[in-house]
Amino acid sequence: MAITTTELTGAAKLVRAILRRDRVRIVVWTLSIAGLVVLTAASVKGLFPTQADLDRAAAAEDSAAAIVLNGPPYGLDTVGGQVAYQVGVWGMVAVALMTLLMYTRNTRAEEESGRLELVRATVVGRHAPATAALVVVGGINLLVGVVVALANIAYGLPVAGSLVFGAGFTVLGLIFAGVTAITTQVTDNARVANGLAGIVLGLAFALRAIGDVGDGSLSWLSPIGLVQKSRPYAGDVWWPLAIGLVVAGVLTVVGAILASHRDVGAGLTQPRPGPAGAGRLLAGPLGLALRLQRGSLIAWATGLFLTGVAYGSIIDQLDDLLEGNDAAKDLIA
Repeated sequence: MAITTTELTGAAKLVRAILRRDRVRIVVWTLSIAGLVVLTAASVKGLFPTQADLDRAAAAEDSAAAIVLNGPPYGLDTVGGQVAYQVGVWGMVAVALMTLLMYTRNTRAEEESGRLELVRATVVGRHAPATAALVVVGGINLLVGVVVALANIAYGLPVAGSLVFGAGFTVLGLIFAGVTAITTQVTDNARVANGLAGIVLGLAFALRAIGDVGDGSLSWLSPIGLVQKSRPYAGDVWWPLAIGLVVAGVLTVVGAILASHRDVGAGLTQPRPGPAGAGRLLAGPLGLALRLQRGSLIAWATGLFLTGVAYGSIIDQLDDLLEGNDAAKDLIA
């Protein structure tokens, strides 16, 4: 499918409109994620001030429980390796959540509210709104990656590792922009679209955890695991990030193709007609709220359940992780 210039008419103006409306959200998300990384770097330097401390911490991080929580233990005898290990997974989860929420807010939510019909009544191409949302979300992810990298460099961490670490955040965000570009086509409900993307995020976390505890092969199937294969501060391998960019591009193209096969305001899956009369549950505001939120509740609960399964499978090993491990106890404190 080729998208013509006419179908993108007005995209630049929509980009400016989104940036103006969401400027506060963009700043808060960016500073929050970067702040999480900076605070982690500060805590790691405080906990492990000498190389001997780092060596002891690296020797202690061999528990399956720790690997499930944080990922593969790459370069833990360095400050940068500890930062990537302690905050990498959770920073990427935050980036993924930011991406799916921001993309849905500026696409499916606009259709659901009816505002997009007013916009489309002007000189705006069919794919301009989705393209504008993608440009903004992609720009936010790039901004997050740059700020994280510069913050780590300013904190004295190696430049090459910091660039790979920040680029990993950006690539992970772009992958989930592609994922959400697909989920927003499947359903006509913004909450359900977010929930479906949340399920993908939960599966990505679970696959990464299971793969990392094993031989690492299954981790390649997870966007989070794929990005972690770049090994920031422990080899700085760029080509897994290139694969991630290709995956993001393919997902985005699939989303554009699906968008060409549905009407504005509709989803690829049509809702079933309801009964002629409402049930007793819909007689009150609580029942109505539960009914409206049913799809997103089920989707998010499924994602959290899968994450809980991953945690539950290693909970018995937490005692082994903490027993005699003063470094781990200090880190938790």
